[in-house]
Amino acid sequence: MRLLDHIAQCTQPFMVREDGGGLWRLTGAGDFALSLARCPLRYVLAEDLVRTCTALAYSGGDELSGCLDLLHIPAERLWIEWDDGARREELSQALPQCAPGGAADVVRAGTLISAHPRGRSGSLRTFWLTRAQPQEPLLASVETLLDLDGGLSGAPTSALLDGQTVAVRDPSNQQRDDLLQCAGFRLDPSWQRYYQSAACSAATRAQVIQHSLAAVAFDVPILLALFLLMAIRADLVQMPVRPVRLNAKRVRLGKRPLLEHIEVSSPVFASAPLGRAEGPAAARRAPRFHHVRGHIVRRRNTVYWRGPHWRGHVRLGSVRSRTVELRIPG
Repeated sequence: MRLLDHIAQCTQPFMVREDGGGLWRLTGAGDFALSLARCPLRYVLAEDLVRTCTALAYSGGDELSGCLDLLHIPAERLWIEWDDGARREELSQALPQCAPGGAADVVRAGTLISAHPRGRSGSLRTFWLTRAQPQEPLLASVETLLDLDGGLSGAPTSALLDGQTVAVRDPSNQQRDDLLQCAGFRLDPSWQRYYQSAACSAATRAQVIQHSLAAVAFDVPILLALFLLMAIRADLVQMPVRPVRLNAKRVRLGKRPLLEHIEVSSPVFASAPLGRAEGPAAARRAPRFHHVRGHIVRRRNTVYWRGPHWRGHVRLGSVRSRTVELRIPG
């Protein structure tokens, strides 16, 4: 089943017992089961689209931050789900020195979005499905706030456990920093009370803050890239999935029906295969064999995307591509 079905069929409250015996009832995936079942628009991204959005989010060229005025959240209520293995693999190539948050055994991830009617602001709740606990969907403790007009002003990350909305910044890269200025992060109230009680030492509090923010911060540029593709491309392939016959059988067996959704793919953005540059000799020396990262170019309201590809001649050696590191300030 998809992650969305695991959440919609989740009925158990999320309980945490402390070492001292205290029992906490925290906000969990089951608290959003009804909201997801009633969500009018649910997208499940194909692996190629996940990789394209990740590459676009951390691409070169004019950068995604130069297209923020073209973006809007596609609906007031929206579910987006993706293959997290594909996201992590593509992200590790774009940011090899920056390991994203979240366990390596996460297989599916998704976000439930509530947006303002204008589509320029909203809030996100993030969910996971792990290989270790395939039947139990998990909810991120942090809620992500979006304002594409840059109206958010967050506190330092150290204020997260105090219940404040905090900002994540990347002062080493202006383009990444512009994207992150559209986002704010705050703890769910039940999780905030729990961490205030359980995280006693400064080291534990710092670890909780780092892990909580790292688990969701890397998704913001990727979601913005998806919104851009939805805004400027009419050729994303959308396939409605309506499991009518399967649901009829599930009902006969006493099982809950699966949710309808739309599978979205982007074959038009497929990356060029690995190959060697051949052809007639040029007047200048050919470039060494190197990988060109995907990049975008904006010409007024038209955006061009050049997918990742290989250039140069292998006999002339190789060049390592530059990387951009996204770090959460301490």
